[in-house]
Amino acid sequence: MNILFIWPSRDQFGFKPMGIALLSAILKRKGHDVELFDTTFFDFKHASTTEARDKLRIFKPINWSGYNVQKTEADPHKALEEHINRFQPGLVCVSALSDEIELGLQLSKTAKDVTGGAVAVVWGGKAATMNPFRVLKDSDVNGVCRGEGLRFLPELVRCLDNYEMHMHLPNMGYRLDINALGQDEYKLNPIAPYFRDLDGLPYFDWSIFDDRQFLKPYDGKVLRGGDHMIYWGCPNECTYCINKSWRELYNNEGAFLRHYSVDRIIDELEYLSKEYKLEFWKFHDEDFCLKPIAYFEELAKKYKERVGLPFTAMANCKNITVTRAKLLKEMGCVSISVGIETGNEDLRKHVLKRCETKDDILNGIRRLNNEGIRTSAFNLLGIPGETRETIMETIELNRQSGVQYPNAGFFFPLDNTELKKIAVQQGLYDPKEGRAYSNERPCLSLPTISEEELIALRDRFVLYIKLPEEYHRYIKRSEKDDQNGREMLKVLQLYYEETVFANDGTYKPHPLEKQYKESCEILMHE
Repeated sequence: MNILFIWPSRDQFGFKPMGIALLSAILKRKGHDVELFDTTFFDFKHASTTEARDKLRIFKPINWSGYNVQKTEADPHKALEEHINRFQPGLVCVSALSDEIELGLQLSKTAKDVTGGAVAVVWGGKAATMNPFRVLKDSDVNGVCRGEGLRFLPELVRCLDNYEMHMHLPNMGYRLDINALGQDEYKLNPIAPYFRDLDGLPYFDWSIFDDRQFLKPYDGKVLRGGDHMIYWGCPNECTYCINKSWRELYNNEGAFLRHYSVDRIIDELEYLSKEYKLEFWKFHDEDFCLKPIAYFEELAKKYKERVGLPFTAMANCKNITVTRAKLLKEMGCVSISVGIETGNEDLRKHVLKRCETKDDILNGIRRLNNEGIRTSAFNLLGIPGETRETIMETIELNRQSGVQYPNAGFFFPLDNTELKKIAVQQGLYDPKEGRAYSNERPCLSLPTISEEELIALRDRFVLYIKLPEEYHRYIKRSEKDDQNGREMLKVLQLYYEETVFANDGTYKPHPLEKQYKESCEILMHE
């Protein structure tokens, strides 16, 4: 059978979804043909994460000329129609994130229209799992896969190929007939146990991806990179993340933390590195430092010997010990991203339910800095209970930590998460609006801080963190949207460029500091 995956991406390039890469490999191993329709390079007038970071001047700028990464004004629906007419798929599989659902549904309709309704359209992935009814209520969707599709999808294809009944399959959800009250009814089948034999899986299939998805920006350079995950699962209880809901989907049964054996994952990383001429890896483990120390030591040794490429990863500061920081350095880690999220202890512990303490954050980042590993931090602004004071606490914790590249984004209430339920209950978010995630503005309407002030603080986040405290009164003045405020911001941004951005995220006084201060003082008192 010909199977077409649709990935309704609106964001940045340089990422190859691991679920699609793995499912494609599984289906091809069973003799099926697989292609991908990827919307990454269509222009939806959406500010990407990369564009937002460039605006905030967090990482070194990249010269993308010559890489052909500009977005096209072409019609994605017309392009999909042409793709379907050429490939003639027997099944269309859509995998989308929460803010990609509407685009995914539009493309599902296009697939149905082009085939006269003949092609089956099935959704999977995080969004369809966390809110299957939102997807299933659309008449252009035949079913959803909740949870992992590693068993479900090949079995569904087998059933379709042999004209067998398939509505009984574990993990499947589908729409029933309208009931006597004129309401849609749905059936959600039980969830199959976690897939555990990771070593038995085929290597990722990246042949279906646009070659530009290998381009990864790092430290001012463009590198050819790969994406993988060695350890699957997360034990944490963060209220804004779907991992807790994902475990609850499986009734918290079984060992949700699973991993490849060291030799098996090294075999694959070595193969993919050579086959696709990689220069770089990004590992998407929820916490790279969660691994038992014996496993970590073996992985570090064999990765260095057989793969030897620089890589980035994420880690929880609670698990960044001195030993693990040294192992990361030895195996070639060049950057670790950590979650600071908020500097307010009450919000961290009771609203976000993060497991680490302030001391964990300070110690973890210090240990990475001591090893010469670049540190970047996620910070979540605009959460329930947020005030100007809590944001200033977040800024202060980032300052104290010495994180090299602090990053800030607005909270987005993901479906079926505890914090979304809290936001709705408190009247901070209206799910009927269906507001998509935006890098430009917060999603919640908070009574404790205005949207304008949130945006101003986000736009000046790195200035508050990286410039000396004596500049804070200038930065605060720049928040006022008048001529002097805008001029002040230009002066501060230029000073930041000269003293921080030019020095890899570390402040170094400028010879013309006195003149910069004089300019700021004039603007303060005019």
